[in-house]
Amino acid sequence: MFDFVLKNGQVFWNDALVQADLAVNGEHIAAVGSNLKGKNEIEVSGRWILPGAVDVHTHFSLPFAGAISADDFYSGSIAGACGGVTTFIDFTAQKGDEGVLESLKRRREEADGLVAIDYSLHACIGRYSEQVVEQLPMLAAHGVTSLKIFMAYGRSGLMQNDVNLYRILNACRDNGILVTVHAENGELIDYLTDNASAAGNLGIENLPVTRPVFTETEAIRRLADFSRHTGCKVYVVHVSSGEGAQIVACERQRGAHIAGETCPQYLYLDDRLLTGPTGHFFGCCPPIRPLQQQQKLWQRFAANDLAVVATDHCPFTTTDKNSWDNKITSLPMGLPGIETLPLLVLNGVHSEKISLQQAVKAISENPARIFGLYPQKGSLVPGTDADIMVYNPNCDHEITAASLHMKTDYSPYEGLHCRGCNEMTILRGQVVYSHEKGWQGKKGGGRFISRHAADPEFFMKKGLPL
Repeated sequence: MFDFVLKNGQVFWNDALVQADLAVNGEHIAAVGSNLKGKNEIEVSGRWILPGAVDVHTHFSLPFAGAISADDFYSGSIAGACGGVTTFIDFTAQKGDEGVLESLKRRREEADGLVAIDYSLHACIGRYSEQVVEQLPMLAAHGVTSLKIFMAYGRSGLMQNDVNLYRILNACRDNGILVTVHAENGELIDYLTDNASAAGNLGIENLPVTRPVFTETEAIRRLADFSRHTGCKVYVVHVSSGEGAQIVACERQRGAHIAGETCPQYLYLDDRLLTGPTGHFFGCCPPIRPLQQQQKLWQRFAANDLAVVATDHCPFTTTDKNSWDNKITSLPMGLPGIETLPLLVLNGVHSEKISLQQAVKAISENPARIFGLYPQKGSLVPGTDADIMVYNPNCDHEITAASLHMKTDYSPYEGLHCRGCNEMTILRGQVVYSHEKGWQGKKGGGRFISRHAADPEFFMKKGLPL
């Protein structure tokens, strides 16, 4: 007899829903089948039994433009779990010329006592140094197999020039490290921002003018060339445009070891919101794009041009946003998103923009494969972690800030009507959220997950592994 069984659900198995029971023993999935018996049995007929979502792009307690992102590791964990997220990956922050191990130690000390779901970290650098290169093998030994770099934000000391980009990709290739990249042309953005400032045009409506789609597409093409030449695997974070997504796919066809991520804000919001007295509440980088780019982005998603949907979760309160002094150069950029990730992506299934298979791959299996967590995370295979989302596909849900658990007082999706909702989240065999009882987890109940290298087949295939 199993510890507990989810009875009569529609289990996501072999890329489709099958009528079955799912059994759990301890922290692991024990079996998927019929007539399974458990000490505790939960009736879930009519519900989809999905692997817990894996959000590989979050920013908890991040200092930005004089503010700090509103969620810490505990509140962000709660919000994620309530939405169906069971694992997230956040970032370290390099100080000065230090390597990557010091910032990893510092960030883990901050997170370990707070996390309430499982997590990992990307090592983030602004400065290339020999110490960074020397520590890459040890970084992988510590279970961190991804490095974050920027092709923008030169004035913040984050941007890599082409020489350092080349050196980093070579070093990471030799150590099995996946390089995740903020791909925008930073020099051009700085030039356009200076022009806007000189003309007194720093209102929120000018954010897309200073960061046009071209700054993204050009950077993605250049990054792909570096990937082809060095043989290093690269991952483009927050692709904001349909054109950018199409370029990722084209460059894969041309032999670049590249994969792309988009975010819900680019699938649901457009630049018409960047007007009026609340337009700055929607400020993020890259900016939300024209409606036709959003529509094309859904099309590219449906064509499997992108591998992952993650959030770039970086929430600020309205007070934080209102501190911007009507200048985009002083605006805390970022939007809340971890709690609404599964809801918004699965809503795309109900609106017939994407298939269920594509949705589940994008928020669970693909991020787990790319970032060295699979099959422990992102699957329902017996023997793996019992990280499970019990999703009701037959309810109507309206997003309101008041009903969410993220520590911000507004939602960019306020009033959006979605089909379906998460009803229960199970983390390693323990129910941490249910719609009846709310949050049931505990501070510090999450674990740091040591990751292996990215799935090599994912980057070798010219088409995504669907």
